[in-house]
Amino acid sequence: MRIAALILIDVLFWASLYAQPVEIVVTNPSSAARPNEPIIVPWSSVDGKFEAETPFLSITDDGGELIPVQIDDLDFDGKKDELTFVANFGPGQVRKFILSSGSRKQEFPARTDARDYKRVDGVLKSIDDDDVPGSGRERRAYRFDGVGWESEVVGYRLYLDERNATDIQGRKIPGLYWNWIGESGVDYQLDAFWGMDVLHVGPALGIGGIGFWIGDSVEKPLILDRQRCRIVARGPVRAIVRNSYFGWDLGGEKVDVTSQFSIYAGDRISEHKVILDKSSSARTLVTGIVKHDSTRIVWNKKQGYLFTLGHQSRANDTLFMALVVDPSQVQQRSSDQYNELLLLNIEKGRPISILLSSYWQGETGRMWSQAEIEEILGLTVRRLTEPMLTEIQ
Repeated sequence: MRIAALILIDVLFWASLYAQPVEIVVTNPSSAARPNEPIIVPWSSVDGKFEAETPFLSITDDGGELIPVQIDDLDFDGKKDELTFVANFGPGQVRKFILSSGSRKQEFPARTDARDYKRVDGVLKSIDDDDVPGSGRERRAYRFDGVGWESEVVGYRLYLDERNATDIQGRKIPGLYWNWIGESGVDYQLDAFWGMDVLHVGPALGIGGIGFWIGDSVEKPLILDRQRCRIVARGPVRAIVRNSYFGWDLGGEKVDVTSQFSIYAGDRISEHKVILDKSSSARTLVTGIVKHDSTRIVWNKKQGYLFTLGHQSRANDTLFMALVVDPSQVQQRSSDQYNELLLLNIEKGRPISILLSSYWQGETGRMWSQAEIEEILGLTVRRLTEPMLTEIQ
């Protein structure tokens, strides 16, 4: 009896250890405030802290408030990869968050979404896995040219055909609209009560689209063996879309490329992460912003941002578009007939992050001050160059 009691005590002791909450300490390394900052915690850093069959996890902030948390499987292997949430930080602020287990799921409203509406066997459907041969990329098959992802304040979409451009969906009223657009059949390019397609892309890259620099021109994925677009995640914290190009023909060599877009709740910044998966050598990746007349164009080589500002929206009012990249990866700044361009050095297996951000005058009906523009750029630059510091205790 005494041995059995000791064993029971031992089991309860170890069970209690596994049930202990985990403290996540996050530090803002910047001398500036970081509102609505995404926090990413690799699941490997908290794996084993809870029982394998722990049903639900929740996070509370240092004020005791329960906040949305999302755990995502990024590679579709059925295992957790990242835990993420969003929080506000003052300059240099250190905040503590408590990750704990419970028996009841905490419900939070969806604040991001991603949708790919496509005709399959003649029927328009929302699909999460769009796998087609390179010759099967029919733009007419898609409800809005391809795949869209969004937060409540802005939407973006990628054309899943040879154009390979990224477009902007402006918002007059905050909300999630890609699913509604797909189901309703509304003309999303026209001005509506909720917003409109604000960017005229034409043959350009749009904002943050990619190609390769071959000779002296942009090579889009005109010839592919296969393309697969998958919606990785959607929910209360973030949405992720992954587009894989297999056998992208560059004339003499075929390369494989992974292009992943993500966006967070309440955020207008979308990260475009590009990985060269298969190539015999380093390449020159090209990204850019569509060129319009009567716009102000600024390139800051030191901080790695390019932006355009002017009457360049489809509503003929002002649109601000910005790209931020790692300055060390920039080969040169250039332009062509359709784009303001950045040429980036990309090596096999070394990701490149392109942050894209946009503001449309139709959101507020007013212009932005120089101070507001600098704040927008500062937030975007710090997101890339001064990542938040996270410690698990």
